[in-house]
Amino acid sequence: MSIRPAWAARRELEEPSEEEHGGHPDFADFYRSEIPRLRRFFRRKIRNPEDAFDMAHEALTRFLAVARPAKITSPGGYLTRIASNLVLDRAKRGSTKLADISLPLDEALDAASDMDLHRQTELRHEAERWRAILSLLPPLSLDVFLLNRIEGHTYAEVAARLDISVWRVQKQMQKALRHIEAHADRDDV
Repeated sequence: MSIRPAWAARRELEEPSEEEHGGHPDFADFYRSEIPRLRRFFRRKIRNPEDAFDMAHEALTRFLAVARPAKITSPGGYLTRIASNLVLDRAKRGSTKLADISLPLDEALDAASDMDLHRQTELRHEAERWRAILSLLPPLSLDVFLLNRIEGHTYAEVAARLDISVWRVQKQMQKALRHIEAHADRDDV
């Protein structure tokens, strides 16, 4: 058993062989031309370089799974549609902007166990400050905010769950966001 160097494994991912693409002779060239564009697309949409790399490969895999890719009149456009659908699927699975950039407050405190005492104290203070800001919200606004921004539910799902109209969900979300924006920079909360 031999261990390949990392650059060799990465090169295999970057340049597929003909067997890997089902014998489509132009796929390797198409792959080389499209992979940088796809990575940029996903980096812009999800802002996570590792996931962007994986999703770019997933898009190309789905493109290759099409029964007759040679019959597609605009392969680049078709690939962009696949990529857009992957982003939508990711969003529907509950991946919110907040989830993409942070840990839940309690997990952040647990993750801090290896940090120095000063950093742990800062994290606890920050968590308490945000709990105080959110606790000042009216109950309905707080519920709407938590269901949408933290749990990742759509406005329609929030409306159904709270038995209110989508319009009311939108108004409560606006109220919550204005409240958070007004209090986010204040230290007296």
